[in-house]
Amino acid sequence: MENRHSQNLAPVSANGDDVTTWALPEGAIARLGRGCEPGMTFSADGQFLAIGTAMGLWLYDLETLSPIALWETERGMVFQIAFSPNGKWIAAGNSDKVLKVLDIQNGACLAERKVDDYIEGLTFSYNNQYLAAAYARSGTVEVWHAETCKSVAQLTTDTEEASFNSPICFSPDTRLIASTSPSDTTDDAEAIVVWDMESGQQIASLTAHTYWISTLCFSPCGKFLTSGGEDGTVYVWDVSTWQQVQSYTDFGDVYRIMPSYSPEGILRAAIVNYDDTGPATITVRDLESGEQLYNDQFWGNTVQFAGERGWGNTVAFSNGSQLAYECRHEFINVWTPEYPYKRQFIHSPISFPVYERTSVSFPTAMFSDDGETLAVKYHHEGVVLWDIASRRSRPAVKVESAGKNQFLYKTDNGKFYVASIKDDNVTLWEADGNGPPLIEGTGREYWSAFPALSPTGKLFAYAGKDGNLQVWDVQHGKKLYELTHPLELSDDEDDDEALCDLQFSFDGKILASESRSNSPQVILWDVELGEEIETSPSNTYTSILGWLVLRKLKPKSREVVHISHDGKYLSSIGDDSYLYDVKQDDYLSRFSLPQGLEDMFWVAEFSMCGKYFAAGTWWREGMEKMVICLWEVETGKQIVTFRGHPTDVHALAFSPDNTLLASASYDGSILLWDLTPYL
Repeated sequence: MENRHSQNLAPVSANGDDVTTWALPEGAIARLGRGCEPGMTFSADGQFLAIGTAMGLWLYDLETLSPIALWETERGMVFQIAFSPNGKWIAAGNSDKVLKVLDIQNGACLAERKVDDYIEGLTFSYNNQYLAAAYARSGTVEVWHAETCKSVAQLTTDTEEASFNSPICFSPDTRLIASTSPSDTTDDAEAIVVWDMESGQQIASLTAHTYWISTLCFSPCGKFLTSGGEDGTVYVWDVSTWQQVQSYTDFGDVYRIMPSYSPEGILRAAIVNYDDTGPATITVRDLESGEQLYNDQFWGNTVQFAGERGWGNTVAFSNGSQLAYECRHEFINVWTPEYPYKRQFIHSPISFPVYERTSVSFPTAMFSDDGETLAVKYHHEGVVLWDIASRRSRPAVKVESAGKNQFLYKTDNGKFYVASIKDDNVTLWEADGNGPPLIEGTGREYWSAFPALSPTGKLFAYAGKDGNLQVWDVQHGKKLYELTHPLELSDDEDDDEALCDLQFSFDGKILASESRSNSPQVILWDVELGEEIETSPSNTYTSILGWLVLRKLKPKSREVVHISHDGKYLSSIGDDSYLYDVKQDDYLSRFSLPQGLEDMFWVAEFSMCGKYFAAGTWWREGMEKMVICLWEVETGKQIVTFRGHPTDVHALAFSPDNTLLASASYDGSILLWDLTPYL
């Protein structure tokens, strides 16, 4: 098995390699995180677990639970994967509608094909001759020769409509192929569709499930077809008559049920049950005897549990005895016959950094003053702290009750703080500490403005949906006063005015609150007196912090995108890209963007010293690698251009000494770029 690169740093592979240095783009020295949205599958021989992610395809050794290869990083976005039964190949489908067959020994591409639609389900035939895929937007299944990707057949359902999940499987004799399509019984129901491979004709449409179907599998003898649905049922169908011969129900509140036959023909199922107030439960059960073979509680993402497309990829169950599932978007838990107990390995974090428009007040990535730690706000994990030396992560708030809806702050003295919102309760924590919260407040509705911490760390403010602002003394953990931002409430709930932004000025003396309505306004508050200073119309193109800087000035343009950490400089990125000197009230320099990408830059950041400015792009069709550009502020000269992430750049951060630039992407990884050759 070919391994990637060799350097003795942690985290390591089975052979001691530093996996953070595998398959790096030019200019990068490390990759933190292993990609979001994992799709997992086991090899037939039980040797490997493959994990397809937005940044590439990982191959893990099941004995050691260590990565042994990383492939397909050139484009990434690998979401559908399947092993061939003979263990020679792995098929991968990406979001560019490209299908590849790779050699399992070295990751070499044996065959490649551009397809017409997004692949939703992918499988090999038992004789290894064919590869089939169910498409996401049509009721079509396409079949290819496995070694060449030459098309053999296109099978279309009578409805010609796509199902929600599109599982797909061959019969053991490769005579039949089954997938799903919408049912005409109810709006949410799905039917099982079966085709004859030789004639290409649809020969059966099986309707019993009342919701979408997550899993299909034939028995090893080929006499039965079994389906598992999100209605919490498992049905067994006789292949000779297409009559239902068995059903299994009474599994409780089911998120997902995945039936699978053991090689001996024993039908088992992995069942995920949920409780709105607690962790999910996953069990493996022998369906005929009712024997429970495995049981575990774990925390996952309830949004995905509720039916988000692709959630099923975070649980893999095959051969009636191989189970892998994601826990907290941080760990992968594995249960196999060789090790009949839970084993766990880190694959973290595997969601994506949150992008905030108001990036100065609510940054999503920041280095500590000593440059040893990078703090990143993630969509599912909350705020995570990365140790740059070891390249390992840890939660910024270790208390589980804090929840994962978190906000990151860094004060003038260099300390990190985290605000957490859960069940309309607000807490403020000192990051990486083990003590109780500094502040515990109530009455902050979900859709209210984000909380705000003053640059000195002395004051904390949050807003309710009704426009009430609470201002707290952080040191003493006491509420100082409440303010009221008048809102124009209407009978139409969608048109209700609400507070959409809340920020402190750089000196911490002013708190600004902005309301959202047809005529948005900003109110400035004197935080020492707790009194209103002035009310003015807001500018939707400018963050509140930019508005606070500019309100006494009148530059030629108010479309401010970013502000430097000390408030001295402003930036605008687009057709007219420039850097603006606030003190001089004049343009400092203009700079150019790569041709054709002028409208693709959306994330930008100044270095802590204010000498440098970086910006990154978001993805659009046809782009393979996102662009990150670095400029000198005083001259507007472009210093270097990096290309690395396969999709949107969500955050940028300079190390204090300007030796590193960190870019956090929607692909679930962070790239550390070496700036020493350029600065």
